[in-house]
Amino acid sequence: MRTQMRLKDGSIVKIEPLNGREDAKEFQEFINTLTKEKTYLLVNKPVTLKEEKQWLKTQLLEHRKGHQIYLKALINGRLIGDCFAKPGFGRNQGNVNLGIAIAKNWRGKGLGYLLLTELIERSEKKWHPKNIYLHVISKNTTARRLYETLGFHIIATLPDWFEYEKKYLDEYMLILDKEKFVQQKKTSYEGSKKR
Repeated sequence: MRTQMRLKDGSIVKIEPLNGREDAKEFQEFINTLTKEKTYLLVNKPVTLKEEKQWLKTQLLEHRKGHQIYLKALINGRLIGDCFAKPGFGRNQGNVNLGIAIAKNWRGKGLGYLLLTELIERSEKKWHPKNIYLHVISKNTTARRLYETLGFHIIATLPDWFEYEKKYLDEYMLILDKEKFVQQKKTSYEGSKKR
């Protein structure tokens, strides 16, 4: 299922799930650029092409089995962002964890909002989770503002949890207020209709 959306700058982005035709080299370049940039991702060193091929194979398998939703964002066929939703295991299966990454030149244009909105809606439809949550590093205030706009709020702080440039930073766990998310989406939709 493909979705086309317009970003704030007028660019048309395609959001689609993994399909098995992905170029591992493109995904490798995407993650390695983010790693070089020293973003707040778990990956902290360059990934080899072999590692990326194996990672992609695993993601595709998990996606096809229905154990996760993995979406990619493309502009003119080029990867500019991706995100995933994955339910917990066993007694935690009612909780869905989200993650997102966006290329530097495409941040601040509404892509994160669009990707996460699509991911949340697909997660609700597929799993009807009790909770949808994500993690963010305390210093990543831009991402935290985005998450809060969608209806997420901090429920826990993990002190000195995330190692970043030889220091440990706090990590926040945020949970989605589903009513706030629905209201925010409705407000955004009504605002776009008036334009």
